This record gives sequence, C-alpha cells and structure tokens, in this order.
Amino acid sequence: MDKNNIIGIVLIIAIFAGFVIWTRPSEEEIAAQKRHRDSVMLVQQQLAEKEMMQQRIKDSLAALDQDTAAVAEISDSARVSAYAAQFGKFAPCATGINKDIVLENDKMIVTISSKGAMVKTVQLKNYKTNSGDSLFLVRENPMNELSLDFFAGNNAISTKNLYFAYNGKEHLVTNPNTGAEEVSAVLRANVDSQSYVEFAYKLGDGYILDYNITLKNLDNVINQNSSFFDLNWNQYLPVLEAGKMWEERNSDLCYKASDDDPESLGGTVGGWFGGAGNDAKSDNLNFSTKWIAYKGQFFSSVLISKETFGNASVAMQPQNTNNNLKFMSSRIALPTNVKTNNMAFYFGPNKYQILKEVQLTEDDELQLGDLVPLGGWFLGTINRYLIVPFFNWLGSFISNYGIIILILTITVKGLLFPLTLKSYKSSAAMRVLKPQVDELNKKYPKPEQAMEKQQAMMSLYSKAGISPMGGCLPMLLQMPVLIALFRFFPASIELRQQSFLWADDLSSFDSILDFGFSIPFYGDHISLFALLMAGAMIFQTKLTSGQMDTGTMPGMKIMLYLMPVMMLCWFNDYSSGLTYYYFLSNIIAILQIVLVRNNIDEKAILEKLNAKVAKNSGKKKSGFLARLEEAQKQMLEQQKRNGKR
Repeated sequence: MDKNNIIGIVLIIAIFAGFVIWTRPSEEEIAAQKRHRDSVMLVQQQLAEKEMMQQRIKDSLAALDQDTAAVAEISDSARVSAYAAQFGKFAPCATGINKDIVLENDKMIVTISSKGAMVKTVQLKNYKTNSGDSLFLVRENPMNELSLDFFAGNNAISTKNLYFAYNGKEHLVTNPNTGAEEVSAVLRANVDSQSYVEFAYKLGDGYILDYNITLKNLDNVINQNSSFFDLNWNQYLPVLEAGKMWEERNSDLCYKASDDDPESLGGTVGGWFGGAGNDAKSDNLNFSTKWIAYKGQFFSSVLISKETFGNASVAMQPQNTNNNLKFMSSRIALPTNVKTNNMAFYFGPNKYQILKEVQLTEDDELQLGDLVPLGGWFLGTINRYLIVPFFNWLGSFISNYGIIILILTITVKGLLFPLTLKSYKSSAAMRVLKPQVDELNKKYPKPEQAMEKQQAMMSLYSKAGISPMGGCLPMLLQMPVLIALFRFFPASIELRQQSFLWADDLSSFDSILDFGFSIPFYGDHISLFALLMAGAMIFQTKLTSGQMDTGTMPGMKIMLYLMPVMMLCWFNDYSSGLTYYYFLSNIIAILQIVLVRNNIDEKAILEKLNAKVAKNSGKKKSGFLARLEEAQKQMLEQQKRNGKR
C-alpha cells in the first residue's frame, strides 16, 4: 500500500467521521424524537386497550340484549334483580319513560330523546327536500346512535340503553325579543343524587348545538384501568336531492387532525375533480382529531371538540335504498381523566360563507369551509376570493340565479377578453401565413424532411415576429378560471332548487325527457342545457378549425368534433347551472370570434408581416431562436449521417 492509498483511506475515514458528527442530532432534536416515540407508544397502547374494551363491550352488550328480552317475561322482583345484574349501579336508569325534548330556533328544530339522551331528529326549517317535504338532516331511526360506552365494575354500560332524567320544559324556543337567546336541556343518568352521567345540550341562534358530557362523582363506579371511553356516533345520510348518483358521489366522511388540514375517506375535501364514490370505506385515525363530519352534497352533520378527540375508528357504508345514501359511523376515544368533554354539533348547509365562520373558541382554526369542494389550493383560492364574493354580491340584489349566472359569465368573459383577443390576433396571423406554410409543406413533402420543414417554418415565424404558441398561451392562462367554475357551480347550495327556464333545479340536471332505461356512458335522460352546450361547442369548433394547420396531424380535426360529443356524455348528469354557464360561455365566445374577425383586416396583417419578414431577413436571430435552430441543424446533420450509414 503506497502513500497515496493511505492518504485516500484517511480522507475517507475523516469525511465519514465529519459527516457523522455534522448530522448528529442536537439535544433538542433527541428530546423531540423521544417525545415522538413516547407519543406513538401511547397511541399504540390506547389502540390496544380500545380493541380489548370494544370486544368486551360487544360481547357484554350482546349478552345484555338477550338478557333484556328475558327480563320482560319475569316477575317484578326478579326483574329488579336482573337489571341490577345487567346494569350494576346504573340499574335505576334501566327503566323509565321515554320523552322527547325539543330545542328550536329560527333555523332548526332539534329533538332529543330522554332514552339515551340522544339527538333523535334535526329539521332545518329554511330548506325542503327535492320532493318538497320538510328537510330532516337527522331522521328518526333505531340505527342512529349517540352513546357513551364504558365499564362500571363488570358491567358493560352503553348510555343508549339508559333512561335519563329531565325535569324541564319539553319544548324550548329561542326568542331574542324576550331575552331567551339560548335554550338548553340537561339530562342525567343517576346512580344516586350525587353521582351521575350528564348530557347537556344548548342551542343558540345558528346551526351550532353545544353538546357536553359530564361524569360526576363516578370514580368509584366506572373502571379506572382504562384511559378512555368510547363515544359512538352512527347516522344515516338521507337522500335529499334530485340526482341521487351525483349526491352519492359528493357525500363523504371527513375529518380534521388537530394539527393538519381536513381529509376524508373518499378524498374529496377541497379536491380538484374526484368524488367519494359509492364504495364501503373505513379507517383508524391514530391521531387526535378536531372534528368528524358526515358530509352530504349540500348539508353536513359535524361533531366538533372544543379541545381535541383521541384516536377514532370511522367508516361509511353505501345504502341501496330510496331514503338513505350511506351509513356513517365513528367510535371516538374520550379521555377518562377529563370530567367534562366539551363538544358541539354543526347541523346545517354546506355554505362556504357560513362554514368558514364556525368557531367554538378564539383560537379555533376549524377549516370547515373546506367541506365545500371548491377545488385544490390554487382553484380554491380563485373561488373563495373572487368567484364566491362576486356571486354572493350579485345574489344580494338579484333573486333570479339564471340572470346571476348570465351576468357572471359576461363578467368573466369580459375580464378574460384581452387574453382572448391576443389569442385571436395570433390565430389570424397564423392564418394569413398559411399559404406560405403550405408552400413549405410542398417544398418538404417527405417524412424524412420533417426536420428541415420545421426549421424553415421556425425561420418564417421568427422573421414575421409571431409565435406558434401565441394562440395557445392566452387560452392556457384562462383555464384555471374555467376549471374553478367547474368546481364552483356543482358545490353551490345557492343554486339548490332555484329554477330557470325549463330547469327546475340549477344544482341538478335539467331533464326534458326520461328514457325509462339507461344508455351506457350517457344516462337515462336528456339534459337540454348539456345538449345546447355541445351544439355551441360544435359551432365554435367549425368557426375556428379552418384556421388550424392539421396537416401533420390529420386526426386532430376529428378529435375537435369528437370532444363536444364526449362533453355531452360527461355533463348529462351534471348541475344544469354548470352546463348553462358553459353554453353561455361558448355563445359569447362565438360572438367574440365573429366580432374580432369583422374588425380585423387580414390583408393589412399580411402586409405588416411581410414587411417584418423583409426587415428581419438580414437581422441576427435572437439568442434563444439561434440556439434552437442550431440544435435543429445538428439533429438534421445527425439524421443525414445515420442515413449514410
């Protein structure tokens, strides 16, 4: 081994040692890693405890159901003994009278059942179903559940089986004129006069229902070897709209981690295009959560923690019935060391202006506005800060949403017209140069001459001072606005049940003929606005296709005419407000094309371009174009050398 080898080995060792020292974590980083490991271990421990507890509760409740059926057939004294064996110290709550407590404000009516102290029904007063019936966001159903599960001694207790005591009025209505701006109901499952489980509900003037669970003096009653209780929240998502398929696609189970953005089982929160679909989905949320939402197309039920929930198991199951879309379920861990769990429900519309203002504490960043699928970050920004405010401003003094969409379309097309005009002028310049381009096509007809032809065309365009991409770039710059509107219209509850012309509901499709059967890729009806949109697209394509050079791509013209047919199939089930907007947009585009063509002197443009060609013929090419042509020359020479071989 010579000196150079020794020096090399020493340098390698030194570099390696230096890298190890340089990348060694600091004491703060080591402490942070330890905290992270401890947190992960705690979550894993909670999950293991939760699984064991869930299985024990499941087994015990199954036995309880069987025993309860048997209890009904025995004597009173035996029944008391049986209840004591089944419910332990909660035996006094095993029987009672089931009464309904109603909390009402100007927006909703909430009915609470004293058995289980559960939300039984929620009616939104200012909305109707598609059939014109009262809109119940939560309907009475034995499968709907809001219960706390825990162990009291060896007894598995589920509060859905307990009768809660309630001593107040059974119908409470907010009335700011008399000072009753809030109404509340406090229900208790009493072990004795000093020990109880308390469910408290409070309704103000909006869509928020405060919901608090308090455990009072139950340390000696409830098992202390578990670090959490299970809050079970199960609810059917009802069918409320005309287009069930679109409603299914836009219904989802969503949630927000305490330190992250909202997510969902179906992947639609704030998404660009996708939908939740109609497949069964489930997940274990192994982190603390701020809220869980059962989201429909236009209405949502959201359970929010004023602090944070523990980990949770969530699932949604499709329902093939006329009344229900999906069955949503959540099993949420509530810490046992917290005597009062402060929560709230949001039962209301998916209206961005309302949801973004929901806040339970001053420090809340709930991001409930993301339940309205306005697009990803970029598209959502366009919608939230441009389209939505302008749309709402128009709605403040115009009641006809067909007129509002017309004004919105004219405004958007007007603001984008400078880009459109630049595109049209570039297309006109390309069109007047077409005879010269045709000459180049004749001069270089062979496929192997494609590079020489391309080089000659680039030289022609350069001398004329135009860019072949000049017509495409302005159109590309318009695309974000067009796609943002694609997300905006189907998500706008403002269009729900708003009629215009033959469309009964601008948030759904405008069927003028139902087939009674389904055509693959099209549907079971004819949507007239979608049909008019496709017709306008074909007419616009006919106006513009003549100025396009499709010689090198003969199939392009077929694709241009095929696209409207594809759009017709895609949009047949979409919101008629959206297809109406696209129809108007295409009509305005046709008028702009005709207007621009009638005011553009193509002979003058040709003379100007010819003058530029003559002027620039002796000029040195720009650096970029010179490099591009040099690259093309090198490729051409390489092709020739390869041909000689």
